[in-house]
Amino acid sequence: MRARTSSEEPPVLDAPAFLEEPAALKAPPVLEALAVLEAPPDFSLKQAPSIGQTSLGHENQAELTALLAAFCFFLSTIEYMLPKPLPFMRIGIANLPILLAVDILPLKWFIVLAAVKVVGMSIVSGTLFSYVALFSLCGTMIAAVAMRATRKLGKGAISLIGVSISGAMASNAIQMLMARYVIFGEAAWLIAPIFLATGLATGTLMGLFAEFFAENSHWYASARGIGNARSVNNQNNNEVGERPTGSELAIEDSNSETEDKNSSTKAIDNSSKTAENKASLRKNTRNQERIARRKRYEEYMEPWVAAVLGAAIAIFFLLQKGIVVKLIFLILFIFWTWISGKRFSLISTFAVIAGIVLANLLIPSGRVLFKIGPFVITEFALVDGFSKALTFEGLMYLSKAAIMSGLRFPGRFGAIIAQAFQYYDSIIEHSGKIHAKTMVRDIDELLQTMSSGIDRRTQD
Repeated sequence: MRARTSSEEPPVLDAPAFLEEPAALKAPPVLEALAVLEAPPDFSLKQAPSIGQTSLGHENQAELTALLAAFCFFLSTIEYMLPKPLPFMRIGIANLPILLAVDILPLKWFIVLAAVKVVGMSIVSGTLFSYVALFSLCGTMIAAVAMRATRKLGKGAISLIGVSISGAMASNAIQMLMARYVIFGEAAWLIAPIFLATGLATGTLMGLFAEFFAENSHWYASARGIGNARSVNNQNNNEVGERPTGSELAIEDSNSETEDKNSSTKAIDNSSKTAENKASLRKNTRNQERIARRKRYEEYMEPWVAAVLGAAIAIFFLLQKGIVVKLIFLILFIFWTWISGKRFSLISTFAVIAGIVLANLLIPSGRVLFKIGPFVITEFALVDGFSKALTFEGLMYLSKAAIMSGLRFPGRFGAIIAQAFQYYDSIIEHSGKIHAKTMVRDIDELLQTMSSGIDRRTQD
């Protein structure tokens, strides 16, 4: 914070809520007796202010929205790498920041966060012009509305677990309904029970984590305006002097992991090392060639030109009806993706196409072509399945090729997306410092560090 000279008049501003000591908030005697131990201050939901009531000003709310959106991008990147039974299905961990924002952001910024999450995730994964972005948009917005409504109607009686389950079930239900008309047809109802059960399980797990994080995070308490949580955090760290910090634990874990790796490496014989080195060399060579193609592509193609071109081609592609024409477009889109230096997998492409076709064949429709035991292959179901699969994958590859990392959106919304990507880069740099054993504390420390930067910029 910039120092103020004695000649300057003090600004007439209300002190932020997290700098005030609440008079009515008093911990029970048992908690006071244990304050010097590991237990963090009690930031339970019963003590919280109303929904959307935070200690942050207007500018801070925009920064906080960008920060939470950046964590959505980060979690989406992790989620994107996980295997999934359906091409558009997600576990839902990218919605965790939105779940935490239910009690932090006002309604306006809460909706902005959901929208920024969808657009930013689509840019990160390269799916902005695909059906995946459409599913993500509908699923995220419906989940956000459901979570906000559940929290508001429950008036604090419904925990974050219940809020998370309502959002997950609403999201999966709308995505299943869309899959019925866009991808799978009537066969969607056959997988709906499994899909909804998965939403129930993942919603419960996300809710449990969010509940635990909310109760133990000093950053979360500070963002909600519950006492001077940052000062309490520093005080607890000073009182428990011999307790190792997150960084020290990370160093110890790193040293132990290094020793384990060294001992296991010595056990590998020379022939295995040679084979692994050759495979690693080939992989690195291919990766370097891909990076070189991407650099050349970015030198000659502006992000906004690629985006406009991709949007125009997407409209023309969706108007095509013939399977042969769609197949030709898909091949061209794959070639464009290769030129742009983006990652892709032909094996995954064939697997997705086969899955969509098989799902459509489960409901016989049209002239019977042949039978494989009890399985009937019908003409319309086969053609319709191939058409939907080629459209789905064609838009995926088109989006990968046309969406570049430097794409910017105009206006205040675009500025928040740009800020979110800056925070995203910082999170990626610090992601190695987040460990499973101390995940909550590590994430909390990272959020506090980044939030301190927001406070300084706002006050300056």
